[in-house]
Amino acid sequence: MAGGTDTWPVVDLADLLDALDLDEAGPGRFRARNVTSTLPTTLGSQTLAQAVIAAERTVPHMAVQSLHGVFPRGGYAERGVEVDVEVVQSGRALATAQVSFRQDGREHARVLAMLSVEEPDFLDHHAAPPADVPGPGDCAELPCALLPWEVRTPGGAAALAPDLAGPPSLDVWMRCDKAPDAPVYSRALLAHGSEGFLGPVALRPYPRAEIDARGGRGRSAMLAQTVTFHRPFSVHDWLLMRCESPFAGAGRMFGRIQIFTRTGELVASVDAQGLLRAGDR
Repeated sequence: MAGGTDTWPVVDLADLLDALDLDEAGPGRFRARNVTSTLPTTLGSQTLAQAVIAAERTVPHMAVQSLHGVFPRGGYAERGVEVDVEVVQSGRALATAQVSFRQDGREHARVLAMLSVEEPDFLDHHAAPPADVPGPGDCAELPCALLPWEVRTPGGAAALAPDLAGPPSLDVWMRCDKAPDAPVYSRALLAHGSEGFLGPVALRPYPRAEIDARGGRGRSAMLAQTVTFHRPFSVHDWLLMRCESPFAGAGRMFGRIQIFTRTGELVASVDAQGLLRAGDR
């Protein structure tokens, strides 16, 4: 497929929330299970969400401010996961923690998390979305199996139709009012929900016929992702994800996402790099 969300793994919300309920095995050590999806491998988006939970349970007086995750190899979805948190530094205002994910002694993901206490503003400015972005009530449903909650975009599913071409950008509204209304879950679920649009937005300028002419879509995978949380927010409220793909080439795709509240406040930002190759590679 040249685009769309039809190839995304299917995730159930209750199953995802259960996977975020980590079992403590000792100081900075947890046992976790993977989300059961239609893929045999561990989802990188789920790993980022679990890293938020593990880091904040290890440094409970602070909240995750940024995550940088790398995914050097795939994990096995059917196996349990050992999650180890090493606190590299912890002070009065900031802490840094390294979160490692292992199965049978083999590391398949690593996340560097920076945590922070809440501080008053010194400077105060932020990017704002254009005034003409349609609100969620003026958008149509966008079926997203990876995001088991409300997702809407202008044009709905047609916005990512594989036979059509569009700019390498997309405005997406999302809301998850069935999750626990706690800040740590909002951060974890946003980290999970921001990953999936990297591929569809990068592929959006190329209709299926052109993708097929280039050899067909082959292997794609997330390689690294950085999530920065600027302000507190709740996934119980509508959030706007302004997704763009500034670059695709050399077998890679790079994406950026800015996340805004309905009032236009920038609350998070995402940078991500993935692997995207033709079918014969």
